[in-house]
Formats: sequence, C-alpha cells, structure tokens
Amino acid sequence: MAAARTLEEAGMKDAIKLVHFHIGSQVPNIHTIKNAVIEATRYYCDLKKKGFPMDLLDVGGGLGIDYDGSRTNFDSSMNYTMAVYARDVVFNIQSVCQQAEVPVPDIISESGRAIVAPHSVLILEVFNRISQREHPAPNMPKGEKKHKVIEDLEYSLINESNFTTLERYHDAVQKRDEAYSLFNLGYLDLETRAEAESLYWKICRKLVSEMPKKGYQHEELLHLRGSLVDQYVCNFSIFQSLLDHWALGQLFPVAPIHRHNEEPTVDAVIVDITCDSDGKISKFIDLEEEMSEYLPLHTLTDEPYYLGIFLSGAYQDIMGDMHNLFGKVPEAHVFLEEDEEDGFYIEEIIPGAKNKQVLELTQYHTHDLARMVKKQIDAATKSDRIRPREGMRLLNFYQSTLEKSMYLEFE
Repeated sequence: MAAARTLEEAGMKDAIKLVHFHIGSQVPNIHTIKNAVIEATRYYCDLKKKGFPMDLLDVGGGLGIDYDGSRTNFDSSMNYTMAVYARDVVFNIQSVCQQAEVPVPDIISESGRAIVAPHSVLILEVFNRISQREHPAPNMPKGEKKHKVIEDLEYSLINESNFTTLERYHDAVQKRDEAYSLFNLGYLDLETRAEAESLYWKICRKLVSEMPKKGYQHEELLHLRGSLVDQYVCNFSIFQSLLDHWALGQLFPVAPIHRHNEEPTVDAVIVDITCDSDGKISKFIDLEEEMSEYLPLHTLTDEPYYLGIFLSGAYQDIMGDMHNLFGKVPEAHVFLEEDEEDGFYIEEIIPGAKNKQVLELTQYHTHDLARMVKKQIDAATKSDRIRPREGMRLLNFYQSTLEKSMYLEFE
C-alpha cells in the first residue's frame, strides 16, 4: 500500500499493472501453490478496485519435477501433475475474481524447472572402484600365542554361541576399539592391531551378507551396510555438473544406461575425480525407504561402464562452478526423429572446456606458462641436465596438455 500511495502521489498510478510472487523453485505440495494463488489474487482484486489498471497476474515458479517417481510431497517429488497445477491455478484465480466481481487477469507462469529439467542427461563413465570389502589378512608369525583381543574377535566371527546379528556387531566394535586403545597405549604391536582390524571387517562383511535385503533393520546395522559399499569412481566433478545434489540434497534419478538384462549385484556410491571428500553421490531414490545410501550397480569388467543421471537440465549447467578447475563437460545435442534408423540423430557436439580455457579464467595465461616452462628447460639444457631433444619433447608435451580436456581421457 505504501508503494501504491507513492506512485499515486507521483502521478504514476497507471504504472501498477502486475502482481507477481514467487514461493520457491521446487514446490512439492499443491496446497502450498493453491494458497499462494488465492492470496495473490486477493491482492490483484483489491488493487483493481482501488482504480489501478491491473491486467496481469504472474504466478512465478514452483511447478515441480517428480525426480523420484513417488508422486508425493517429498522434496524430490510433487503430489500433483502439470495438468492439475494448471487447473488449480486457473480455477482459483477465476473463483476469487468472480467473487470480487473483477475481470480475470492474463496469467503469466515462470515454470523454468518443469520446462528444462527433462532436456538434459549427464552421462558418466565409471573407470575404477574402491572396495571396502577387500581387507587382506596380515602375515602373522605362526606358533605365537594369540592376543586375547584376537581370540575374542575370532570367536565372534565363528559365532558358536549363536548370538544375534546386533550382538555380534556390538562385540566386534568393542573389541576393535579395545585394540585401538591398547595400540595407542603401547600394549599392542602393529601386526596385532592389523590382524584385529582385518578380523573386524571380516565380521562386518559376514554380518552384512547374512542380513536380509528387505524388511526392518536396526539403524546401526543399516549404517554398517552403508559403510561397506563400494565406491565407483566416475569421470566428472559433482561441483561442476551436479551442484544441487551437494548444495541442496536434491535427489536425481541415477541408473546404468546399458547391461539392463543383467542383475546389478554391487551396492555402491558414486565419487568424482576431485580431491574433495564431498565430491560424491551417496543419497539415492528409494520409494520404499524414501532414500537409500547406496545404489545397486553391475560389477566392472574390461568393457566401459556408463551411468546416466537424469532430469539434470535445471540449474546444473549455470550453477556449476570451477571447483578443482573442472570446466564444462562436452555436450551432444540429440533430436528424436522417427525417420532415422535409430530413432534419433545427433545435431551437434560441443567440446568441453580445455585446460587452457579454465586456467585463463583464474588469470594463468597459457603463453606466460609456456614461456616459464621453456625458460626452465633452456636452463636445464645449458647445464647438461637434459638433452635438447628431450627438452623440446617436454615443452611440446606441456603445450599439448594445455589444449586437452581437464577430465580424464580414456583410450
């Protein structure tokens, strides 16, 4: 009202034509949208009755994407469809205007996420794995009497007394912690501590193998299963290409894009090639449990293995930063076309950023870098530390590296 009075006093009453609001980017509950639309329409009608030339109502953004497929009011879903959204917006605006005897406005929507999220799929190549299940036993001297903590861990592993899974886990944790304390106080040597560590993880792996995949599990045991999953290392940076997952906890659909006739048998999380421990995806869609700490994937072979992260078209390209100097990934523009043999064609491939382009964004100019390297090579050549031919090879290698992608390149 203060703004309206100010404009009226300035002779600019005709400037107020639009009511606009914005309640969020991913609104999961249709009731939130309904209430906001009704309130905004009340503003619109009152201003219209006060003589302002209102004719536009902008309902902002908020139309969600059902990332997890649950059709619920979870943060990664929405309990309505696009058609329901449109009907509720139009109906509530019309109802309030009819009640107030005010002509209905033209409606503007800014549903950017709903429009662009489906346009992009991020394809990752898995090139390695880090397994928590591979803890080789240390080579202990034979014939020596075993330490009591080792005997207790071996007894828990065999489980002749038929203790429950949770009891055995608690016993193993206690004995592991006891071994740590004894080692830190100087009462346990390194070999024995290593054996205790190996036995502890062997017990954990056995407990997890005996746990049912479905049904209720104690929270500690669920955490144990999560601590034993493999890490699948992928050629990407989460801070560059999937920032919403790290920053906002956004869940995206993740699945292999091939080998669909094989059952996935490995529980895994996804980690990137940055040096940051936060560069990982460890929360996944699970309609039964709302969220899972791991994803079932296939065992890796000598053949390339690819994962797809879907519905990533909203914000990721623009918000992604240069964390660890990982720039834009290569893009392929794919169009569906029934007349094509495969049902699609690739219109254009846009190369990703090169090393030199990302370095220059941080004020490291390639010609200066190459000159400094050449200066060092010339000095090394004059002092007979390297031969001239080797110096030129090094310089050419350095300059060619600046022209390459900062992501790993596989043969």
